[in-house]
Amino acid sequence: MLTELDAQIGNALQGLGLTVLSKVDKPTELFTKPKTTPAVWYIIEKAKFERIASFAFSVDFDVSVFLFYRSLREKGQGAYELLERILTALSLKTQFNLIPQSIELYYHESGEFAFLLSFKGNGRFVVPQEEEPLTTRITVYEGEEFVSEVSK
Repeated sequence: MLTELDAQIGNALQGLGLTVLSKVDKPTELFTKPKTTPAVWYIIEKAKFERIASFAFSVDFDVSVFLFYRSLREKGQGAYELLERILTALSLKTQFNLIPQSIELYYHESGEFAFLLSFKGNGRFVVPQEEEPLTTRITVYEGEEFVSEVSK
């Protein structure tokens, strides 16, 4: 589920013609490294799982997207169209009910801007039955030793 979410977000952003920065870069380097602008970097920040059936979970998660933009003339205002396109793409082009939460100017220096877009989303995760974790059942207690068997 998380790999599908990651792929759908990446595909939606690339579909806008934006450069998607690598996740292996250190986050602190992102503000000095992206010389190709506009560019985006995104991360799934947290996921909370809640069981809804034996092998199914409801998942709530937070996603952050950084838009890096450079403009000496427009004072960052040219990024507004890109911000709206990102909001629309992530809200409509994924199967995970991404809901925009906020946009903030995260960084600004010498005509370089970084905007932070925050999303909340939810989805469903189903564990295939063959991957069900084994459970241990204690069957007999003999003195100080436990005798147990493993069952599926």
